[in-house]
Amino acid sequence: MFVDDEPQILRAISRMLDCADIDWDFETASGGREAIGALQQEDVDILVTDMRMPGMDGAALLDHVSHEHPATSRIILSGQADRDTMYRAVLPMHQFLSKPCDAQTLRDVLTRTYSIRSLFGNDETHRIVCGISSLPTTPGLLERVVAEANSRNGSIQKLGGLIACDPGLTAKTLQLANSAMFGYNGGEYSATQAARALGIEAMQALVAMLEHSSSIESAPLPDFSFDSYVAHAQRVARVACKIAIKEGWSLQLQREVYTAGLLHDIGRLVSSNHAHTKSPLVAAGPASGNDHFWESDPAIDEISDQKLGAYLLGLWGLPEEIVQAVALHRQPTACPSDRTSAAAVVCAADCIAHEETDPWDDGEIQDCENLFSKLGLPGRLETWRTAVTEEE
Repeated sequence: MFVDDEPQILRAISRMLDCADIDWDFETASGGREAIGALQQEDVDILVTDMRMPGMDGAALLDHVSHEHPATSRIILSGQADRDTMYRAVLPMHQFLSKPCDAQTLRDVLTRTYSIRSLFGNDETHRIVCGISSLPTTPGLLERVVAEANSRNGSIQKLGGLIACDPGLTAKTLQLANSAMFGYNGGEYSATQAARALGIEAMQALVAMLEHSSSIESAPLPDFSFDSYVAHAQRVARVACKIAIKEGWSLQLQREVYTAGLLHDIGRLVSSNHAHTKSPLVAAGPASGNDHFWESDPAIDEISDQKLGAYLLGLWGLPEEIVQAVALHRQPTACPSDRTSAAAVVCAADCIAHEETDPWDDGEIQDCENLFSKLGLPGRLETWRTAVTEEE
């Protein structure tokens, strides 16, 4: 569903979709109230709304949809709006596209969002993942970020460094930095880059909202330790970055693998807090046959944590390399074998980080070694393991 108070915008979108070779059903609404009325009759997979509309603006509409129709993916397509309105949309929106938006970009975002949704055929999964607006953060971290942001001597570099220690806050910061919400074009792979792109004011507003939000309301499982989870995520990130540095790989890849390592198990934050749900998180069958990693046929019936995490980060519009690494960090046989990818490096880092507790089985380790042999790096897993052990 497309919501906009300008008829010519709705007509242009309708023409674009009519001309596209995409088999979608879509409808339009000229305002928030009309959209709510239509949603009471029939749910939609994706809602795309303008921000500045009379009566009910886009932020208010998304807030309503997030509570009443949480399984709907929510995208903003808008020109400039005042900062207060933008800040109100930060939590209920999943992605932000800026007007004017070319037809190809809009189609790509809609196709990617729908393709990711298509892997997950259970309505409960859509409700849970689409209903998440933020993730738990390390206790006390938000207060430290606020203090740094408000300090006369505070720096965006230090702010980014604090954020880069926490998976949940990193994911949310990257979601905003890779959208057009604050006039930036995206392409950010690290928390420090993302914080710099957003600026102090936007970071202050984000943290203030996160301090008063609780997007995951249910209590975590008794056997899930948040501190242990964060410590493991940080170690995988460090090991992945050390591997990239030792191999002399690009700064871009170093940033990718650090962030992907930090976020690799983000799905556990979702599954551990929603294990009480009656319906299992079950994947659908084969999707559309394109060559994107998220459109492959899942080999398992129950959604794994890595697929759950990839769903959330893909929904939030994070870079494909990061989402791919999260999806494949325990599947070396599915990683690209024609180039060194973040997914491959995070596989190696996770394998090494798990050796002391819950080690990979022999078959998984062999698969990882085989992957790097195909990449022209035979024996590297043992070399990296030894180097990291000596350093730590």
